[in-house]
Order: sequence, then C-alpha cells, then structure tokens
Amino acid sequence: MTYAWELEPDIDVRVIKGSEAKFLKMQDGQIVLVWNEEAIAVGKILRTLPISDPWRYLIVYDTDGNEVGIIVDIKELDTASQEIVREELERRYHIPKILRILKVERLPQTGYTRWQVETDEGFKEFVIPGSEHIYTSRYPRIFLVDEEGNRYEITNFERLDTRSKRIAIQYL
Repeated sequence: MTYAWELEPDIDVRVIKGSEAKFLKMQDGQIVLVWNEEAIAVGKILRTLPISDPWRYLIVYDTDGNEVGIIVDIKELDTASQEIVREELERRYHIPKILRILKVERLPQTGYTRWQVETDEGFKEFVIPGSEHIYTSRYPRIFLVDEEGNRYEITNFERLDTRSKRIAIQYL
C-alpha cells in the first residue's frame, strides 16, 4: 500500500514495514530494531495519535534522538515485536487514573497549581504549569499534564464525588 505522504517529494518518511522489521529486547532492557540488515538501538517510540489511534503511526527514534521511521500499524509486526512495542508504549504512556481530588492550590507568582489527588496507584502530588496543560475537549474525560510531562486522567469528571468536583471545578 502506498500512503499519501510517500507521494510527496518534500516529505521523507521511512515506513518500517512489519515484514522487513523485528524488535528485540536485550537482557539489559535495551530495545533493538533489526531492519534493512541493520541493528538499531531504539531510544524511544512515540505515538502520533496517543488518544484517538494509539496503535497506529508510531515513530521510532534511535538513542541519539534521530527519527528512524514510522510504523503505520502495530498489527503489521510479528507477535513478539508487537509485545515489545506495546510494553514500551504502555510504560511510556502510562496514565494514572484520578479517583478523588483532595486539594488544589494556586501557587503564588507563577499561576501554577499544585494538585493532591488519590489515584488508582495511591496518593500523588504534582504541579500543573497552566490551564493549557488541562485538556477538557473530551469532557467528561479530562487529562492533566504536570510540569514533568507526566499525564493523569479523570475518566469521568461527572462521576467524581461532590467534594472532588467542588475542589477542581474552578481550575478546569
């Protein structure tokens, strides 16, 4: 199959086809892509559409941060490679679910907010740099991204307890 971007002369996209590639995980945890008779140490694998299409259009980078290529669909990879890539993406895109909001306070001079919440993984405290780091476009599902890039999810704001909603509403 030929993709639209492959027909564009100014766009250089290297498609990693599952029939030509294999991902391996070394004993030290390093992921290696074997592709075009070359072994490439993988630095990271990123989703281009992390929420709407998390298993398609995955960009692979080497350990120097250079883009290696794109996996159009994880299903094109062999089963072992799929498992390695899925595990890496689940680790990278792990999102704790917020169950209760205990406290939110605006920090002086910065406008940042400090959140104290109970998640499915226990108590968490984090700082949100600004309202642009709170994503409500999928309301009642809400995403928050802290100052370190960690993501948190409120799966359904309407189902939070009354106290949690009252605490959070003024910051959303």
